[in-house]
Amino acid sequence: MLKIATYPQPILRQTAKEITEFNQELRDLAVEMSKIMYEDNGIGLAAPQVSISQKLVVLGDEDNKSFTAYVNPEITFFSREKVVNEEGCLSFPKIFGLVKRSKKIHLKYQDLDGKLHKVKIKDFTAVVLQHEIDHLNGVLFIDRAEKITEGQDLLEALKAKI
Repeated sequence: MLKIATYPQPILRQTAKEITEFNQELRDLAVEMSKIMYEDNGIGLAAPQVSISQKLVVLGDEDNKSFTAYVNPEITFFSREKVVNEEGCLSFPKIFGLVKRSKKIHLKYQDLDGKLHKVKIKDFTAVVLQHEIDHLNGVLFIDRAEKITEGQDLLEALKAKI
């Protein structure tokens, strides 16, 4: 059973490995990740957040039942237009911060069968994907936060453990 890796677990700072095998094991992992994401009221989850060094992200769909899997996602374009949102993270319980991200992105990724996709994504989904793809590169939302809005004392205590 997978569980959420919380800061300062080292896997959260590592670059995830590219996925080269598209098989039932990968599909099962995506399903398991989506279940954990929904159980913890998340909207996105990256494999390093469940202690697996693979370039896999799942994003919840609006029905809170299905999900979209992004394998080896790569952002190929960031718009100059930015938005600031309050972000949280399942790996940082009770900590929130203001993060500025691009409003629109272009994304290249593979699906669970290995088929290549190129899409343009905007608004909230673009922001969530930027957050999750950061996880694949060892970048955390606290690295990009302009201001921690909630849980500053918790964050300081976690940083002291490093």
